[in-house]
Amino acid sequence: MPPQTQRKRRAGDYEDEDVPRQRQPKRQGDSEEDEESEPEEDGDVDMSGAGSSDDAQSVKKLVRYALACEYARVPIRRDGIRDKVLASNPRSFKKVFDGAQLQLRQVFGMEMAELPAKEKRTIKEKQKANAAQRNKSASQSTASSRTYILVSILPRVYKTQAIIGPSRVPSSSEEAEFVGFYTFVLALICLSGGDISDAKLKDYLQRMNADENLPFDKTNNVLAKLVRQGYLDKVVERSDDGEDAITWCVGTRAKVEVPPETIAAIVRQVWQDPPNDLHKRINKSLGLQGSAELQADEAEDDEEGEGEE
Repeated sequence: MPPQTQRKRRAGDYEDEDVPRQRQPKRQGDSEEDEESEPEEDGDVDMSGAGSSDDAQSVKKLVRYALACEYARVPIRRDGIRDKVLASNPRSFKKVFDGAQLQLRQVFGMEMAELPAKEKRTIKEKQKANAAQRNKSASQSTASSRTYILVSILPRVYKTQAIIGPSRVPSSSEEAEFVGFYTFVLALICLSGGDISDAKLKDYLQRMNADENLPFDKTNNVLAKLVRQGYLDKVVERSDDGEDAITWCVGTRAKVEVPPETIAAIVRQVWQDPPNDLHKRINKSLGLQGSAELQADEAEDDEEGEGEE
């Protein structure tokens, strides 16, 4: 057999066999994990853990983003979540959102609650909304605000001043005054049927000396701040004679953060020498007949009355 043919046959035989690659001597600093992971570089790499790792990081980002928005009393917008949290993977919104909700509930005792859609109050806004509604199908009739805020899910027994006190920024006293002021304004609006004229609101604020009792800012500036933060809704009706009609309503944030039950509790707390039918009057003014919370309050009132007898 010619030598050349023999060399070719031997070369072909080696091609069918598993020829071990020569490896460099293992350095002292290399770990065994690196050595075991080397064969995966030549084959298919398992990327199943990459997606879960990215989602876990996105969950942490969303939790931080939600806390930052709540600190500034800015609504958590779905567009902001996609831009600032899910920039590289926008399709994982539901998975990341559910993971962030779980973290917020277990660690912080809060959850993201969707705000209601802003109501159309002026005549032009209502006409525009009705026209747009006619052009939509019935399945698209439910409007979504696509915005959220953080709300507490702690049991009622833990919602005390010792556990949930006013924020220390800018100061506890200033934050308490701010919360007390906008709660008072919301109570006036709710007890007035859901809206109040600008002249009537200013009259109430003048009676309580708001300009003197709000040392951190002027009353008009505080009202403008409440509008920006979603506690109040300022409706301006333009007229031909130049006299604009201004009406104040409850904002979208206040509808979730300060429900009518809270207003009812505040009224009962500050009322001196309340009449026997106070809770009935509050129910009628706020439309809370049959509320579970008010039924419990009525039972407490009955027990107090029996004790006095």
